[in-house]
Amino acid sequence: MKINFSATHLSLRRRIWIAVSLVSIIPAVVILNYFFGYYVSSIATLILIFIIILGWWVIIEISRSIHKIHNQSRRTLRTIGEDAPTMPDEVQSLEEIINLLSSKVKTGFEELREFGHKTEQLNREVSKKVLILSTILQANDLYSKDTPAEEVVQFLTYHLKNLLVMRIAFCLLYSHYSDNLRVVSALGIDYKKIEDALTERENTIENIKKMVIVDKQNRAPLHLKWAQDLDIKNLMLFPVVSKGITIGLVGIGNNREDFAFQKDDTDVLNLFSQNVTLIWEYERVSSKVEELEMFDDLTGLYNIKMVKKRLNEEIRRGVVYQRPCGLVAVKIKNYEDFQKEFGTIEAEKAIKKVAKTIKSTIRPIDAGGRISSDALAVILIEKNRRQSQQVSDLLKENLEKNCSDKVKLDFCVAESPINGVTAEEILSFVHSKFK
Repeated sequence: MKINFSATHLSLRRRIWIAVSLVSIIPAVVILNYFFGYYVSSIATLILIFIIILGWWVIIEISRSIHKIHNQSRRTLRTIGEDAPTMPDEVQSLEEIINLLSSKVKTGFEELREFGHKTEQLNREVSKKVLILSTILQANDLYSKDTPAEEVVQFLTYHLKNLLVMRIAFCLLYSHYSDNLRVVSALGIDYKKIEDALTERENTIENIKKMVIVDKQNRAPLHLKWAQDLDIKNLMLFPVVSKGITIGLVGIGNNREDFAFQKDDTDVLNLFSQNVTLIWEYERVSSKVEELEMFDDLTGLYNIKMVKKRLNEEIRRGVVYQRPCGLVAVKIKNYEDFQKEFGTIEAEKAIKKVAKTIKSTIRPIDAGGRISSDALAVILIEKNRRQSQQVSDLLKENLEKNCSDKVKLDFCVAESPINGVTAEEILSFVHSKFK
């Protein structure tokens, strides 16, 4: 069995007391006994010498431990790039080294804490940017799926309010079809309050070319009146600009005391404003394209808009020259069932075949068009009801030859002014007959 005489497992204070006792107190007691005439045997002397040696061994162990700590501390200082103090007294030198190391550790913890705060702030900013990008991508995805532009703008306004943690958020835009500025979306505030505020300023909104801010740092009287009318303390408005013209406003606000808008707020609002501009521009272009479109993509005949336009023209011409104007309509009665049974492609082929037969049957001066998903019509120039019925019978005969037996057709004949004096009245009469 190995016996370990090391005293390193004892505390420094206990080892010092042991050393002092072994070197001074116990020998002093023995020596005093000798001077007072007590007999001290040679064995006691040997034991005394052993105790003194043991005491000095403990002292040497303490000294060695201190020296070892001193050297390790100096090496640690050199490792972190600091110069160790040069002092003849190792204890004082060790004290200075420990103070330096403690200072470094404290500084390191402070830097680590500061780094943690910065990392947390950076994570929040990254998360915010990701949310903004995700919102814009979702809005674009919604719009690409034919979601109405107004709903997409409302979606953007909702996320704008939540991202910036605002009390209100709203969007105003000029209509494509009129010069009226209208409230497209409003959160946290009543539509009527915004409309009342607009009534006084509708003529001046077009002149707003840069953002308007009302907070603790910006208290311009003109802009402050905006905030007061909206019953809000802090307000930011950003113009929605298209080709240098202000077409609307995007706004946010809150009622916090001693509040100032940050650059991030302006950047986000600017980004959302640009996205609203893109949606408005696309909607404007789409409406222009729709106005220019004349023909139905599937059949190649006039679309419903052109059918109405052309029919109104012929009705007016008939009134002026006292000439009749007839119309023959053809409907696939079982279109929906046919589509479910044979598929969309086959249903579209059936519509195309009906359209092709109509083109080959009517005169060049007559006009064919698609008036609904399952119905086509022919405007018969200067033909009365009897003549229109003859065209209908001929058309029916040709369609029965060219179309499948699975396609069930229904026919209707109308004449102006008997069945209506406008295109809307004539088409309404036709649709009522098909029901």
